[in-house]
Amino acid sequence: MKRRDFLKLSGATMMSTSLLSLSQAVAAAEQGEDYKALVCVFLYGGMDCHDTIIPLDDSNYQQWANHRSSLLSAYPTPRTPQNLHALSTPSRFNQRKFALPPEMAGLAKLYVQGQLSVIGNVGPLLEPVNASHLEQATASVPPRLFSHNDQQSTWMSGKTEGAQFGWGGLINDALINTGKTQQTPFNAITTAEADLWLTGSNTFPYHVSDGKAGIIEILEEFDNNQALADYFAGKENSSSNNILQQDLDTLTRSAMAANSQYNDAIANTSFTLPQFPTTPLAQQLKNVCQSIATRQQLNTKRQVYIVGMGGFDTHSGQAQSLPKLQSALDGALVAFNTAIASLGLEKQVTLFTASDFGRTLAVNGDGTDHGWGAHHFIMGGAVNGGTIFGDIPPPELNHAFDAGSGRLIPTTAVDQLAASLGSWMGVDDSALLQIFPNLKNFSGKLSLFKG
Repeated sequence: MKRRDFLKLSGATMMSTSLLSLSQAVAAAEQGEDYKALVCVFLYGGMDCHDTIIPLDDSNYQQWANHRSSLLSAYPTPRTPQNLHALSTPSRFNQRKFALPPEMAGLAKLYVQGQLSVIGNVGPLLEPVNASHLEQATASVPPRLFSHNDQQSTWMSGKTEGAQFGWGGLINDALINTGKTQQTPFNAITTAEADLWLTGSNTFPYHVSDGKAGIIEILEEFDNNQALADYFAGKENSSSNNILQQDLDTLTRSAMAANSQYNDAIANTSFTLPQFPTTPLAQQLKNVCQSIATRQQLNTKRQVYIVGMGGFDTHSGQAQSLPKLQSALDGALVAFNTAIASLGLEKQVTLFTASDFGRTLAVNGDGTDHGWGAHHFIMGGAVNGGTIFGDIPPPELNHAFDAGSGRLIPTTAVDQLAASLGSWMGVDDSALLQIFPNLKNFSGKLSLFKG
């Protein structure tokens, strides 16, 4: 936990913890426990959507292969039709077919089983835009496109770098305001440096690392944590006239109390998760599962989480790096899905991926360059699985949604995706329009969920 986080954190109190067995957790879920969690997996650098959702029908595969020929010859496992994992395709695609790469066999299986879907060509938009609008300079588009920091911020908040609030945090604010959840330090949890998405007016990111509460960096210089705790406990009735000192003491006590509560909840909750891969992303998602298992001790009915994975800025060496990244993503998401099912919460936890942007269809030699729209995954038992939402433009240049070199102009706005997720969490339409004021410019939310 960073300085700015614990300075914001207030109102945390120690709670008694009790032993909660895995069987009790599953029974609670089966009885319709009012709990939901949203998990964002942010892929830093800009995931190459063109090499994730791959055309499989003959004509489109050949077009795609022609554009990607210099990369295809260098991949360790050839991306031939025989090695790709076919996805069933909605009829609106007019017999076009799609597949996942060889390294994503697990996600392909979840898609076939109806536990995962694809969201096609989603990205930041202010209003619907096509290539003609860009050419004629009549389009209103998000500022600073193709910039890593700015587009990460825009995905998370709708604004460029320096934004104050993210839509994950604002969704939680709305849930607090309507009584869907209580305000606790544990409503918004990160295992990565992604505070913005979780920050709202009354929602602040809580950091978790290696299955425990994150370290408060400003206090790391103290060697004796118990002595430090005793010191701040003794300051509770401080008579200092220094207002800043009073506030600092209060907030530090609150942060330390929250850390103790979180660690005690983890230590005193009995659960056994299936094995996770040893990759950094998989271990972050394991931490998320451990946290979700303690939800009753932490006294929260709604939670938003964000985890992160880097390495997707594949300007060069893409054929060597991207398959490894895709394999790690596949293993982590499959393990998470299995673990959530073991907790009996598969219908109450939804995971989705996000990234700075997609990448160019055109190859720059042995890599690809920054794009705009991208294809992403959504996973969970509540999701309308085994389908593709939105659109996937053809694998060619100079079509109606090409911003140049195969940079996809989004056909689905982040606001539409985010509002759909917020609605599932329990946010009403009037609050969603306040959080996403540009939503009125589009055709509405996506039908991502069952029922």
